[in-house]
Amino acid sequence: MKHILKSIPWAAAGSMLLFAALIVWFVTALSGAGAASEEQTLSEIKQSVENGITMCYSIEGVYPESIDHLTESYGVVYDTEKYIVHYESIAANIRPAVTVIERKS
Repeated sequence: MKHILKSIPWAAAGSMLLFAALIVWFVTALSGAGAASEEQTLSEIKQSVENGITMCYSIEGVYPESIDHLTESYGVVYDTEKYIVHYESIAANIRPAVTVIERKS
């Protein structure tokens, strides 16, 4: 009987250690999911701008001069306080380069 009583504290300590490890794993997984979500958001914004560029070219026959033209005429929407969209237009017949960057607070 004494042997069973002595093993109970170790079993409780083992259970608490396992529970703590699961909490650490869960928190780590959540922080990793947030980073993956940010990358996906950046990708979606870039894809939205690229789709707007293609639509503008197919309708107007020229590439848009600025990102403003895409937001006003082609429904490209993004949070300007959270993201920077660098839009570099070289000429009306050359596809613009697009880079999306997250603003750091």
